[in-house]
Amino acid sequence: MGDNNFQVLQTKDLMNYLRIGKDRAYALMRSKSFPSMRIGKTYCVTMTSLQAWLNENAGKNVNL
Repeated sequence: MGDNNFQVLQTKDLMNYLRIGKDRAYALMRSKSFPSMRIGKTYCVTMTSLQAWLNENAGKNVNL
C-alpha cells in the first residue's frame, strides 16, 4: 500500500495539504462539488479524488 493514490485524507490532512484553515477545510469537505465522503462523523477524501478535483478546478475561484 505504498501508492499515494489510495491514501485517504481526513480534514486535518486536507488542512495541511492545501494550507487552509479548519473552517475552510470543513466547508470544502461539506461542499456538494467536492468529492468527499462522510463515514460516521468523519469527513474524508481520497488523494486520487482530490487531485482530480484540483485539476478540474485549476485557475477557478472556489467560493466557500
